[in-house]
This record gives sequence, structure tokens and C-alpha cells, in this order.
Amino acid sequence: MNILVSSTRQWNPGDEFIFFGVQNLLKESFREHRINWVLYDRNPDLFVDGFSHPVHRERLWGNSFHHGNPQCFDLGVIAGTPEWMGLPLKGFYNTVKEGHLPLILLGVGYIDAPITFSEDELYCFRHQLKVVTARDEYASRAFNEYGIPHEILPCPALFASWKETPPPSIQKIGFIIQTSKTLNQSVSEELCHASVHAVKQLRKKGFVVEVVCHYIDEFVEFSRTLAPVRYSYDARDYIDLLKDYDLILSTRLHGAILANSLGKPALMLNSDDSRCKGTISHFPYIFTAHPETIVDEVTAFEAKDLDGLVPWKAHIRDRYLSLLNSLEQ
Repeated sequence: MNILVSSTRQWNPGDEFIFFGVQNLLKESFREHRINWVLYDRNPDLFVDGFSHPVHRERLWGNSFHHGNPQCFDLGVIAGTPEWMGLPLKGFYNTVKEGHLPLILLGVGYIDAPITFSEDELYCFRHQLKVVTARDEYASRAFNEYGIPHEILPCPALFASWKETPPPSIQKIGFIIQTSKTLNQSVSEELCHASVHAVKQLRKKGFVVEVVCHYIDEFVEFSRTLAPVRYSYDARDYIDLLKDYDLILSTRLHGAILANSLGKPALMLNSDDSRCKGTISHFPYIFTAHPETIVDEVTAFEAKDLDGLVPWKAHIRDRYLSLLNSLEQ
């Protein structure tokens, strides 16, 4: 089976966490098939002009799909994220349409704003779509507006790891932090400063806290001032990296979701962002917190009931597989 999957590589690890989860789900569902994964890469470096003109350049040298020929594919898949419509996906939906490919959308979301679909997108949704799950009410609202059947389920990044290692107690903390100085994937200066202060305060209180950076600009900024800092250019390394911690504090949505995937609880510090808020509302083991009160919240955290995390994840897995297995019938 040849699958064209929309995701990114070497840009946003969160996209890759979603893709890992989608891969695991489809491998389980299509276990009788040998799968070739072909990437439709939405990395802005491949666009004509980043975010200003987000369509692929005519000539690309990377090892991702940019040919426009649909004949080699059996299935098209959107692996989550808010970037599942618009100019960055023009080539993807054209390939699905021209190749009459079955289409699966898993874990798509958005912000609290209206969504407008292109003619090709609507054609694919009405004629090619086989399974669709939304990770928040914002995407669900758009599907309801166009009469597109779907289910709301937590983001499939929950399955980036099949295995869980629940912590017996809260001893070691991973703090996933962002900077305010990048053009993309940034947080406000206030949140950045409050997060840095929280790291230092937690350490003063005797907690073992290591900083985790997903993005090279963050590693460069914090590697000395907040050491020890952990980073890898390879998104898959974060699955093993986060196993080391009992609790994850995060300004990044998918850092918190990856924690749950590993059976770890998470405290989300950027929950006011509508993209984060809509998604974590379906994650009972991602708790919201504020940097100003994080020391008190971490100190009291052991009282929270975490026994249900692994059974809850297994239940969501069964719901996903039930939807996907219906394709084989």
C-alpha cells in the first residue's frame, strides 16, 4: 500500500509527533499490508516565499512528493494539525482529486475562527473522504457547516508511542520551553520570561528540572543559561527523551500530548491560546497551569489521580481503530 501523507519534516516536531501516531494507527489497522510512506511536506522552507506565498516551488530537491502524478498512490492521509487546508495543501488535494484516492483526515484542528474550503478541498471531502476525525470543536464546526460526517477524538499524537511508563511519583520534571524571539513557533515575551523564572524557582525549591527544546533557536538561546537543556534535530528522539521524566511542563501543545502518549501527566502553560485550548479540552490528563503559580501547582501535583491515563488512552485507541478497520470491510 502506497500512502501519500501530509506532514512536515525537520521543521515542527509537533507535526512529526502527530505523524508518528498516525503511522502507528494505520500500521495496526492495515497490518496485512506492507506500507510505503510518501511525504507531502508542508515545511515552509519549500514554499515560494514561506508564509507569504505558501505554495511549493517549481523545483525541489528534497525527498518528498512534488510531482503531481497520482498514479503510484493508493491512499491520501492528512496527519492532524491546523494546516490541513489552503494554499500549502493545494498540491495534495489536487493529487487526491486527480487520482481518485480514498482520503483519511485524522486529528485535524483549527483556531476559533471561520474556515473556508477551496473547490478541490470540498470535492475531495464530498467524494473521496472515508474517515475523518477532528481534534477540536473549531474543525468540527466547519464540518457540520458543510454536512461532512466526522467524529471528535483527541489528537492522534497520543499514539506517537504505543508504550507507556507511568511515573510512580513526581521526582524528575521536563520543562518544554519556547522563546519569544523567533518568527514562528514563538510565545509571548511575558510567557517566555515567566517560564524561565519558573524553571529557576522550581530548582531553588529542590525539584530536579531539565529544560527541553524542540527548536534550534530555543536551544541556542537557553543551552547555557538554563542548563541542562536537551534537544535533538530528530523528532523521534523525543519519545525516548521524555521517558526520563515523571511530569512534563510545557508551553508546546504537542510536547504535552507526547507526555500523555508515554503515560506521563502534563501541565500546559499556554492554555489561553485557542488552538491549545480546543485540543486539550479532550485530554483529561493534560492539566492547565500558570507560570506564576507553577511552583505551588507542582508541589501539590502528586495528589492528582493519574491511574486512569493508560486505560483512557487504550479506549481512545480502540475508537480510532474501530473507525479505520471499517475501511477493510
